[in-house]
Amino acid sequence: MKNAKKFIALALALVMLFAFAACTGASNNETTVPSSTESTTEYNGEKIKIAANKGPTGMGMIDLMDNSKYEITIISDPTQVVPMLSTGEVDIATCPLSLAANLYKKTNGGIKMLGVNTLGVLYVVSNGVEIASLSDLKGKTVYATGQGSTPEYILNHILKANSLENDIKVEYLSEHSELAAKVISGDVKLAVLPEPFVSVVTTKNTSVKSVLSLTDEWKKVNPDTELAMGCVVARKDFIEKNPDAVKQFISDNKQSVENVNLNPASQGDKIAAKGIIDASIFAVDTGLSEKKAEAAKAEKAQAVISRCNIVFIDGDEMQKIADANFKVYFDADPKSVGGEMPVSELYYAE
Repeated sequence: MKNAKKFIALALALVMLFAFAACTGASNNETTVPSSTESTTEYNGEKIKIAANKGPTGMGMIDLMDNSKYEITIISDPTQVVPMLSTGEVDIATCPLSLAANLYKKTNGGIKMLGVNTLGVLYVVSNGVEIASLSDLKGKTVYATGQGSTPEYILNHILKANSLENDIKVEYLSEHSELAAKVISGDVKLAVLPEPFVSVVTTKNTSVKSVLSLTDEWKKVNPDTELAMGCVVARKDFIEKNPDAVKQFISDNKQSVENVNLNPASQGDKIAAKGIIDASIFAVDTGLSEKKAEAAKAEKAQAVISRCNIVFIDGDEMQKIADANFKVYFDADPKSVGGEMPVSELYYAE
């Protein structure tokens, strides 16, 4: 048993590289979306350099990786974008929403947010405990990760809004992989995990179920806005020098996101092949016939990608969503957004 737990922990440590702080029917039913076209805008003859995170935050850029206009570096640690943007190594980057506010502060307004690209990816998973609503957690212990950061602020906000902050005990572990291993082994019965770890634990132990979406719970207490966790930012000087190229990037990124959401089975294969998410998440029973295996894989891809909540929201709606989330972070800890609420100049507008 000890060796088995060590094996699970090792495997999940590898999967953790694919984390974020995450298709019903067969593939022949997928919808065709026109592929991204090369921009006709002149851009000094150079590729646009982009840093994209492994996990949900980078998944929506998959089609851009086949577009010769873009040079995309896939990174495993979101904080890597700080020096990459500051030194001009990249022009555009994906990052957690809270990091965008801190980047704006650290660079003295040197970056702008182009769009929100990932909504909520946090879920309550259960290994054998019947949970139908948030109130069913009352009197129970829930394990989580991300103490002192966005996941804790979001969870506390939701619990407080439901007057449950004193009725549910939350124990924090330091790593997603550690918590996921404990859920799989049965040592932890209830946990809050992000995608892609939700898919990992439900794949490796079929007794584990995703029972609550914190995105849905957020919406119940914040009906006028969305829970957001990831975004796309760009250097201000790059935007000013290349306005048409930025507009083209936004258009291409939106199209790529649409393609991922409409065609999760085929796009899931591409996402796994590029190393953005672990291919084992899409694995199905090897004993199935080819036709059934294809259908099962498509269904799994639909479930995984839908839980990742990949979007590209720009303009006024981007600012509305981000401001609502920043207010929650600021109320929990002003340092989480750079010590003060972000100003409107953070947001890109055409």
